[in-house]
Amino acid sequence: MKKESYTGLDFPQKLRMLMTQLGISNAQLAKALHVDPSLVSRWLKKGCGERKAAEHAMAIEKYVLRQRLTSENKAWLSSTIGERLFTGTSSEKSEQAAQGRIAQWLYPKGNFTEEDRGDGSWTEDEPALNPMLVESFRFSVNGQALHKNTDSEPLLSACGGTVEIAAQLKSMLEGLAGGTIIYIFVSSESSAVAVDTQILEVLFDAARKYQLAMHMLVQSANSSRMMSRLISAYMPMLVEGKITLSVIQGTPQTFTISTNFIIPGWAALIATESVQQHTSAVGTLIRDSSILEDMIASFENSEHFARPLMSAYNDGFARNIVEIFFEEYGVPGSLDVIKSGLNPMYITVEHYGEILRKFKHSEEQYSWRYNEFVRFKEAMKGVMESSRFREIISLSKLKEIAESGVCRMPAMYFLETGIWEIDAQDCVNILNGYIHYLKENPDFQVILLDIPELFISNSCWHIKSNKHIMIHTWEIDNPMMVYSDQLMLIEEFQQHFDRLWEKSMAAGSRQHTIETLCALRDQCAAHIQV
Repeated sequence: MKKESYTGLDFPQKLRMLMTQLGISNAQLAKALHVDPSLVSRWLKKGCGERKAAEHAMAIEKYVLRQRLTSENKAWLSSTIGERLFTGTSSEKSEQAAQGRIAQWLYPKGNFTEEDRGDGSWTEDEPALNPMLVESFRFSVNGQALHKNTDSEPLLSACGGTVEIAAQLKSMLEGLAGGTIIYIFVSSESSAVAVDTQILEVLFDAARKYQLAMHMLVQSANSSRMMSRLISAYMPMLVEGKITLSVIQGTPQTFTISTNFIIPGWAALIATESVQQHTSAVGTLIRDSSILEDMIASFENSEHFARPLMSAYNDGFARNIVEIFFEEYGVPGSLDVIKSGLNPMYITVEHYGEILRKFKHSEEQYSWRYNEFVRFKEAMKGVMESSRFREIISLSKLKEIAESGVCRMPAMYFLETGIWEIDAQDCVNILNGYIHYLKENPDFQVILLDIPELFISNSCWHIKSNKHIMIHTWEIDNPMMVYSDQLMLIEEFQQHFDRLWEKSMAAGSRQHTIETLCALRDQCAAHIQV
């Protein structure tokens, strides 16, 4: 047997040849070796580090030899490696003859001793080794291993702190297929792990990079302060529609809190912390398929007793969005808004029609959109005479609009999908609308704040008194709207707004606000093409 034609190959090339010839997929190898699929992908591209190369090569060999190899497979292996493998008269002796040879071929630098190669007790007729039920991130607690498997590595151990939990979570999420659903169960809204900045960073990055969908279920002991903290932490993902949030209320407080991250068919990571939170959280990784199936089933059963705290709509749900906007502006009741941008609700119906014409709709499409806005404005006139409207607007965003002469906004304001950029003339018309209502309606109040960190870029928060909250973002190309009519949330957001409003009252008088808007309008008007 000759092997000269393969001596120049490196680990990735050899592994790719081996997997292709035997029909082994990345996912199959990862599952058998209990590693993340992304790690197998890295092996195929860059190889594996010297420290673990021999260990990985031996694990790959064991997996290969547990397969039911055909005579063609065995002949290819013998030819490729350059040694007569599988020479025994029995299956067992044949396997013993091959032990260590495949690993040595994959990683020539390895020193594969007889102990490494095993005693021949594992053959192709024997079932695969039992998968590890539990893994963890450190090999011991206070230096002592809790339990060891046949490879002298702990089967069950614990780690302290969210740094390693976040690292393990990142490894679990890397390389997942787009649209994969991650189930997150939090046994109490008081969880510190669930709102840890490093955990959040891992979840946010993975959701955006791999387009993951996340379902979060929270058991609540009705602590509005803690629930508000949790919602605030996940707000960027909520407003982008990347996570749904449901709550089971009235759950009594326990002496430990667990946060579970479950990937169906792959793994679950459980972080356990004490209620007092005087010590670090402990993380446990589970990969047993039957346990994972039970966990998913339990999650889905629990959802039957939960209620969604917020609902996310994309801009394809035009009717839902239209009626929510109408409830805000056309139904009596106070409205409070925090906004990074301009609101076209304050322009005249004539100017609204001019913007609609730029979409180049058919006459029928134009007509129903125009008539919807007329309906809004007629109802809005009476509401603004009897209700209080307050807005906190980002002054830095208004300055940006005035300097550029364009304003990005969601097209759903015009009953369309996607993003629309209005030009300088339209910006001027909207600013004139704000100025008109400030002069004519005493209960319409506006504060301009030049504190960028108080605002989420290209977004707005609407709080309709005792009715709903609406969070709207157009930072992404497909705008989302998050809506909730849960009183607990409404009260929390209302209190937040009231505190912010009281602190901001010193920002300037009503007349000063009007003068500032006039100056911004005039600056923006300079961009209008004559």
